[in-house]
Amino acid sequence: MKSDKTQMTPTIRLVAFLMLAAWGTLGLSGCEETPVDIKAPAVPTGVTSMTGDGVVTVFWNDLDEIDLMGYVIYRHTGNDPEYGPYYPIVTIAWDENYDDATLQHWYDDTDVFNGLTYYYAVLSFDQSGNESNLSYELVQDTPRPAGSGVWLYDRTGPLAHSSGFDFADLQSIAVPWNDPASDISVEFDGEGVPWVVTAAHAEVQDWGTIYLEWVDYAPREGYSAAGRAELIVGHSYIVRMEQNGTYFAKFEVRQISVGGVRIDWAFQIDENNPELGVNDRRMPGSGVRQDIVRF
Repeated sequence: MKSDKTQMTPTIRLVAFLMLAAWGTLGLSGCEETPVDIKAPAVPTGVTSMTGDGVVTVFWNDLDEIDLMGYVIYRHTGNDPEYGPYYPIVTIAWDENYDDATLQHWYDDTDVFNGLTYYYAVLSFDQSGNESNLSYELVQDTPRPAGSGVWLYDRTGPLAHSSGFDFADLQSIAVPWNDPASDISVEFDGEGVPWVVTAAHAEVQDWGTIYLEWVDYAPREGYSAAGRAELIVGHSYIVRMEQNGTYFAKFEVRQISVGGVRIDWAFQIDENNPELGVNDRRMPGSGVRQDIVRF
């Protein structure tokens, strides 16, 4: 069979070899190839989230890599957070949204609806466009309504029409203690000490001296069998309600005066979901990382 490849004699092959060798030597001496960066940056770690009212705040640890450009936040809104598709929602530069007290970055996702659950992941990318894998933590959050400055008065006094509170109403407005929708009410005893009293469909427990924003999840057990608890300034309380499903709420006593108690509150409108945290986890910081120079 005749070959279509050109056959070279030994002399021609030698000349060709010498020419290639000379060209290679000149090429190497004239310039050097720049190595291509194909190494991806590290996968972000410490990815967590905090629930808010119409907002979910995502946190992750800072990466200290010399050619890091930034991070991309991904979100999944389906029912398969482990294998379902995640879509990019925002890019955060390496020096943005940075808290120098916690060494973390953050992003406030306000494109959310109260009562719906969202799942988050974060990847990093460098100057050459290399991307890491998505973060490995399974992070989910369900934003919920909240309010503040509600005054509840003694249910046995002249302001009994403003002694109760209906969490599901989603308004910072008191209602009568005997309103069928009222979940809790306030009652002062003979010594002037205020107590929270739950309706028949609700239970309460004192969560102790803890800021309301740090009450992340409602427990399944530990509620008062008597349906009441003493109200103390600075204490947060958790309420479980069994009315057309199981729902959870929390409130903190901010002030006590003669005949009245002022509370802040939050209510999870997603049935049977105990997540109650808020997006106030950031420590005071500069917001921009400036302690290193990259590139």
